[in-house]
Amino acid sequence: MTAQFTIDTGIAKRLPLARAPRRHRRVAAMGKALQMLQRVAPRAAGNLVESLFFTPRRLPIPVRYEHLLDQADSFTQVRHGAVTLPVYSWGAGPVVLMVHGWSGGGTQFGAFVEPLVSAGYRVVIFDAPGHGRAQGGRTNLYEMTNALARVAASIGPIDTIIAHSLGSLAAARAVVDGVQASRLVLLAPPKDLASVVSGFGGELGLTEAMVARHRQRMEDAFGPEVWQHFSFDALSPALGARGLVVVDQDDQSVPASHSDSVHLGWAGSERLQTQGLGHHKLLWHPSVVSRVQQFMAVAA
Repeated sequence: MTAQFTIDTGIAKRLPLARAPRRHRRVAAMGKALQMLQRVAPRAAGNLVESLFFTPRRLPIPVRYEHLLDQADSFTQVRHGAVTLPVYSWGAGPVVLMVHGWSGGGTQFGAFVEPLVSAGYRVVIFDAPGHGRAQGGRTNLYEMTNALARVAASIGPIDTIIAHSLGSLAAARAVVDGVQASRLVLLAPPKDLASVVSGFGGELGLTEAMVARHRQRMEDAFGPEVWQHFSFDALSPALGARGLVVVDQDDQSVPASHSDSVHLGWAGSERLQTQGLGHHKLLWHPSVVSRVQQFMAVAA
């Protein structure tokens, strides 16, 4: 039987969702423009949809964690193809590698640094291509997975990988492909790339035909096996690491049911359910940080 835990995070439910309505209006307007373009220039519309999907938004570093970069015990750069990726680490001991999600950055895990270093770990973060302070523009899950593997090879044996959102698929793929880790913590993982594409189309309000064409373009670029390569239905049976899946009931980016399916399909994994944290507060809420530490304290 797998272990399950529920944490009351009701206080977080009162925190405002800043600027969400304005962003939704912009996204809706963009979707309508794409539909209009589709009628007169379908190829151009397809190119724009593809560009939007593969180009992460480069979000600013959370101000409250900027000081951590200056206090890092080491800073290195890893070459990945034509781009350079920054790698920061704090502390000494078993390595904990943090893997951010789409449009995220390593510093989003700032709340984990001091607690884990105090507990005797070495915490390592990096920015994937096109994210944070890394070079690059357009990228994809294969590149993110390969970048993770390259960073992992540069830092030695890994005790725990903690991944958020789309980074969870990259982390799982990397582990299945040979990256060694005793534990794998997934915060709000999507169940597969196919659902991510559907969610992307839904957010923009694209027609089913436009989403289908985007899927076909992805298969043309990466092969029809791309959906299997990034699906927890296929990945979970091959995950040897101990697992913890963190699911928030109010996540508006990755449905809780999708993250739940990751846990249910991953034999022996533990599940932490929260409420009111949404998709991003999982990255810093004390209850999550504490529970992850407890999970890591148990021998693999």
